[in-house]
Parts: sequence; C-alpha cells; structure tokens
Amino acid sequence: MNKEPKVRSLGRVLTAGSANTIYTCPENFVAKMVLLFIANHAGNNKTVQVQWNDISASGTYHIVGGYTLAANAYLKLDGSYLVLNPGDTVIVTPEAGSTMDATITVEEYFDPTNKP
Repeated sequence: MNKEPKVRSLGRVLTAGSANTIYTCPENFVAKMVLLFIANHAGNNKTVQVQWNDISASGTYHIVGGYTLAANAYLKLDGSYLVLNPGDTVIVTPEAGSTMDATITVEEYFDPTNKP
C-alpha cells in the first residue's frame, strides 16, 4: 500500500429531503475521512443525518442520526476518522425544505489489491 495519501476535498449542494452520496471510496484505495462540514445556510433550524454505507458488511450505519442545525450554523466532524474501503459511501440527508451544503476531506491511500 502506498504510504503517501492523495488528499481531496469535495463539496456538494445537498438536495433537501433526499439521501445525497457525497463520497464513494474508489476501487484500489482505502480512504480516511478526516473532516466533514455540513452548513445550514437557511434562516431556520433543520435536521440532518449522516450515514456510512459499508458494502463489505452490507450495512448502513448512522454517524449522525437527526442532528438539529440552527439557522446559518454548521456541523463539523473532525478529531477522529472513519476508514472507508472501495465502494463504501458517506451519505448526508438534510430535512425537506432545507438549504444545506456538505464538504468532505479524505486521505486516499492506493492499494492495488483492494477491490470491492
């Protein structure tokens, strides 16, 4: 496995009331999610959920299960990390009628033997 990670940040305008896949770990990589921001840029409080879809376990797990974001506030997940394998996804679902964006930063480590 390559010891030098490829560091990437990705942003997405979220579709309210829908599950939004904001990151999918690519084939031949192991990814470490080191930062996740979710910004509520609306004038009222709205809830958000964050899930991890682990394809090797055929399971989806809540990381955040219905957190209320105040108007014009943000949720920041850092200080720990989540390891993702090929095909694993991070999904953010904002409440219907909300206006939110998500930004994720990952470190991707190349591993030619790692496939879904």
